[in-house]
Amino acid sequence: MTSAVEAVTNALAEIERTEPLVKAWVHVDAAAAREQATGIDQHTSANQPLAGLTVGIKDIIDVAGMPTVAGFTPFADRIATSDADVVQRLRTAGAVIIGKTTTTQFALADPTPTRNPWNLDYSPAGSSSGSAAAVAAGHVDLALGSQTAGSTLRPASFCGIVGFKPTFGWASRTGMIPLADSLDTVGLFARDVMSIARLFDALADPDVERAGEIEPAAPPRIGFWEDAASLATDEVHNLVDAALARAIQSGVSVEPVTSPADYRDLLAIHHVIMLVDAAAAHEKLFQTHVNAYGPRIRMAIETGSAIAAHTYARAQLLRREYRDQAVRDWSRVDVVALPTAETPAVPLDTTGSPALQAVVTMFGLPSISIPAGLSQDGLPVGLQLVATSPNGNASLLRVAAWFERLLDDLPTPPTAIR
Repeated sequence: MTSAVEAVTNALAEIERTEPLVKAWVHVDAAAAREQATGIDQHTSANQPLAGLTVGIKDIIDVAGMPTVAGFTPFADRIATSDADVVQRLRTAGAVIIGKTTTTQFALADPTPTRNPWNLDYSPAGSSSGSAAAVAAGHVDLALGSQTAGSTLRPASFCGIVGFKPTFGWASRTGMIPLADSLDTVGLFARDVMSIARLFDALADPDVERAGEIEPAAPPRIGFWEDAASLATDEVHNLVDAALARAIQSGVSVEPVTSPADYRDLLAIHHVIMLVDAAAAHEKLFQTHVNAYGPRIRMAIETGSAIAAHTYARAQLLRREYRDQAVRDWSRVDVVALPTAETPAVPLDTTGSPALQAVVTMFGLPSISIPAGLSQDGLPVGLQLVATSPNGNASLLRVAAWFERLLDDLPTPPTAIR
């Protein structure tokens, strides 16, 4: 069994070797990581389920003694004085914090310098670009991100790893810079579902059901979200269809399900909520430092500021109504399946479209992306699985583990940096 010190030594060596290519980190604290690892090796207890595992933290989440810049120049000298709640829970569970990973500015859409480990000419997506790339490149075992539209699942899909957005409010966001308060969710990255489950159990609030040891699940009942999936390219659609065909061959039933309203209307509702929430969160800072904002988030804040209060209130009402209808309509299946993203990884000047992740985020339903195959260009494509209940975190993880075993012959990241 690898000691924590050995794990940290290996992680730092891998970062030194490939970080100049991948650019996943904004801050690495090697000394603190080695010191923490030494303490873990000397005092590991049975209550530390993540003992010795290395973790990267998205740079909107505070780690005591490290900068939290959020891609914002005026925050260049901002040093966190305490850990975010989720970081403290990581430490209690025995994980070793390696450092801070890149984020698009304030977790919206202006791209970072980070590159996709599968092909350095492509984007790892965003906003949790560094977290996904660091896991895919083998820099760390685990990473924390966030999702307000698609910032965990899409990077997981583009980078060929597992990304999990649990139910809204599953873990404390204290110590995390907000983007949209009614949407922001802590997201998780790893290279397999079991690691995701262990990380989820270590960080979840006390009233959230734990996943525990994931036992082999019975073949699930799957609903295929047809109108949402139609937004994906033919190549992505075909790869997801092939993964579902393998499930059918294993005795699984797949039936069509649809949105509770026109899918593009649902996207518009999410967009209104996110923009107004972002404008509210950044009102004072934006007035003081407007020229330091990137073009995409600046446009988002300006648009959100112009949306009428009654429009926002109506959007929140429709959000609740359509979520409740979706839960009712989908109750006959265990999970809903669709492509994670419309395309494989995109060029570096964008982070890709959140269209296939944003509605699930708005509904607050747990969702997970697992690798489903490779495009003709050798880029990963993700299969997205969505729980049909807000409390379905554990059951979703069991179904994801079932699919992971079914698709266990897929390539593992990375390829471009070897």
